[in-house]
Amino acid sequence: MKKYDIVIIGGGPAGVQSAISARNSNPDKSIALIRKEKVALVPCGIPYTLHSLKSVDEDIMPDTLLQKNNTDIIHGEVEGRDGKTLKLKDDSQIRFDKLILATGSVPIKPTIPGIDNDNIYILSKDYEYLKKMRAEVNTAQSIVIVGGGYVGVELADELAKKKIKVTLIEKMPGVLPTSVDPEFGHIIQKELENHGVNVITNVGVDGFSNSGKNIKVELENGDSCVADHVIISIGFKPDMGLARKFGLEVNDRFGIIVDEYMKTSDDDIFAAGDCVAKRSYLAGDFRSIMLASTAMSQGRLAGSNLFSINILKAFHGTLGSFATKVGNIAVGATGLTETRAREMKLEYCVGVAEGVDRHPAKLPKASKMNVKLIFAKNSHILLGAQVSGGDSVGECVNMLSVMIQKSMTDMEIDTLQIGTHPLLTPSPLAYGVINATVDAIMKWYH
Repeated sequence: MKKYDIVIIGGGPAGVQSAISARNSNPDKSIALIRKEKVALVPCGIPYTLHSLKSVDEDIMPDTLLQKNNTDIIHGEVEGRDGKTLKLKDDSQIRFDKLILATGSVPIKPTIPGIDNDNIYILSKDYEYLKKMRAEVNTAQSIVIVGGGYVGVELADELAKKKIKVTLIEKMPGVLPTSVDPEFGHIIQKELENHGVNVITNVGVDGFSNSGKNIKVELENGDSCVADHVIISIGFKPDMGLARKFGLEVNDRFGIIVDEYMKTSDDDIFAAGDCVAKRSYLAGDFRSIMLASTAMSQGRLAGSNLFSINILKAFHGTLGSFATKVGNIAVGATGLTETRAREMKLEYCVGVAEGVDRHPAKLPKASKMNVKLIFAKNSHILLGAQVSGGDSVGECVNMLSVMIQKSMTDMEIDTLQIGTHPLLTPSPLAYGVINATVDAIMKWYH
């Protein structure tokens, strides 16, 4: 039987980051990472394996990160445990002192008639499955994507670049329905449509049936469409199989219950990433947020806190910060949307601004930028932000995320000292984040 001080189950971003952090905090401890997969994929890169990347192999997460941190990689599947001894499928056993569960998530497979047809793919993180799907996609003339979240719209954008006839179906009223407010989802939808994607919203799928060599997709409103293949991308759910076998406390919908230091109901077992139940940073309720950036943040904490809790390193909830790009337009968000603030019955004020992310606006690669900020009415603290525009959107959202975490007020943002340059930023006179803040401030007085 092998014995390690620290064992990590799961080879995704949370697992790898846990190993790196554990090594940084515990240079003399022995560490092993167990994963079922021969290779680990970069989850955020999966949509791009269909076109922008030349193969699925170009989306592999290198093992060098683990090797540099003196972490043993064990290819195997854990089936249970006896105290601090893990039992693997091949009958081998591994003993641990501290354990981190980073088992990730599994794709949601809807209970729709005909879902098991050979021409229907459930988007997954499996290397061999994705290779097969890519090969099929490369010969397709038409594809239906079910699910208009950020992965669904990225898939649609990638397939449209291949000149494939794409239909995107989203049951809710617009795309990115849980991530941004309707006006920002509308921007992405229009960009998809401008690139030839047929976007159908506000209606679900009623069933699938064979139509010759193709698949007929029957909608709840009686309409239908036909395609060579269907890709289901309606999200993922936490993989809690091992957590349940280990007797850990879980929320049946949202994942493994952990404290702010990533410790589970067992003092010697921590958890991080998609398998963990996440609370909203601002609202405190559980939210279905699965982002690699969040997983890595939790992995850092889990690895650091295994043997002694460092109160300076605590996870206080997730903001759900993200950005995506479709065609030539990027959209990002962090914190609360206006829709969410309204659902929570918060008193808030919205500030908006339009501008260009370079100055003067005629410079090459200049892009129109829209900023929407949500402030608490009484405290004037920033609660949420959404941005659309060019490639600068990603880092703008990251900056706004920091502002929310630091509880910055409208006046603090209004007097922010910034650096600008014509080729890199908006004009200091038309800086979207500041001008949207001023717009909100002016509303207090009118």
